Amino acid sequence: MRAMTDMPNQSGPSAAPGYYRWLVLLACSLAIFGNYYVFDALYPVTTFMQQQLGMSGQQIGLMDTAYNVAALLGLFVGVVVIDRLGAVRSSLLFATIGAGGSALIAFLPAALPGSPHIGFIAGRFVLGIGAELFIVTATAVVGRWFKGKEISFALALQLLIARLGSVLADDSPKYFASLFTGWQAPLILAAGFGLLWLVFAVLYAALEAHAAKRYGVKGAVATDRLVFADIAAFGRRYWWVVGLCVAFYASIFPFRSFANLYFTEAHGITEAQAGSLKAWLPKISMIGMPIFGLIADKVGKRALLMVIGAALLVPPFLLMPYTGLPLGLSMGMLGVAFALVPAVLWPTVTYLVPETRLGSAYALMTFCQQLFWAGMSWGIGAAKDAAGASAANPSGWLPVMWMLAGLSAAGLVFAFLFWRDEGKATSSAAAPAVSGPQA
Repeated sequence: MRAMTDMPNQSGPSAAPGYYRWLVLLACSLAIFGNYYVFDALYPVTTFMQQQLGMSGQQIGLMDTAYNVAALLGLFVGVVVIDRLGAVRSSLLFATIGAGGSALIAFLPAALPGSPHIGFIAGRFVLGIGAELFIVTATAVVGRWFKGKEISFALALQLLIARLGSVLADDSPKYFASLFTGWQAPLILAAGFGLLWLVFAVLYAALEAHAAKRYGVKGAVATDRLVFADIAAFGRRYWWVVGLCVAFYASIFPFRSFANLYFTEAHGITEAQAGSLKAWLPKISMIGMPIFGLIADKVGKRALLMVIGAALLVPPFLLMPYTGLPLGLSMGMLGVAFALVPAVLWPTVTYLVPETRLGSAYALMTFCQQLFWAGMSWGIGAAKDAAGASAANPSGWLPVMWMLAGLSAAGLVFAFLFWRDEGKATSSAAAPAVSGPQA
């Protein structure tokens, strides 16, 4: 869910004045800004977790796995909660849970000196429940308030503001250098951003309550739900897209989890430099996604664009360990891929699946994405430990980079298969064209 912007289909309230919609958008977006900061704030302190708490790579990877497991449970339970409670109460509930998770991450490990990783894993699990379900609710709410030509811009603006939270978290060793003397102080700061997330969720709820009283604005939001009976109706091209989705996100997000450790240990740079490098991904993404989305809408060629994006993902994981080329080159390529693939991949599903099954299609993609991301995060940690990767043994990181390059290459294969099948479908007129100008 974090990897995509949901595509709700509810009509936006029209009784409220125009500026009111943008206030709702701003409140939701700033709440997700806090959400994204909390999610990414853990990674700049992974070095301290190893050095001060003695945590292994597997234990660090399991923190992401716990988050993913919570997100998977949310796919089955969360939509029921949202349907029953409505958007306002659901957003408050999930923001409260997420803020509580950020506090657990900051304080629980210190209360478990013998097993600090248990505290981190528990906190990430709670955060995963609140964060992912809040994103579903907040993006669907924006879809209810905006429609027509405004919806794409509104969702792009929301994602831009949200990714600023990731940028700030990545660059936190530079902006909050005085706090980065240990693991806990930066995470207490992150808990403060969790509180900020809750504050803006309350502001959003107040805006909704005011709109209901003054303008009579009411209505539920649409959420993606998985209906297993729909799966049999999905064609082969849909599964190629799912394969690319899984390979793409299960490589790029686990890499972000371990990037600070990799850069500092394998390349000997500082935490601040590592954070600045990693921040290239959300920076390029938040600017590039709207641009690439516009290009895809105007010129089509979605299948070809997916191949290009997937192809950009593979070389960086080999260039970084085997060449002396600037790390910025590899991170720039990853950043362009991080913008291009999502901008094309998620909308393409609307051309492959009937509208009545879109909810199941997106939910299934998200389920597969979270499942493989969970496994890959643990797997990278296990490979790091098995190879003894450290500052004293930087070559121990090679198996990790091989894993990432191999999975990225699998994504390129899936993108190529989709491009090939799309070309056949277009030439034979057997199915709607996704790669033509009309797409």
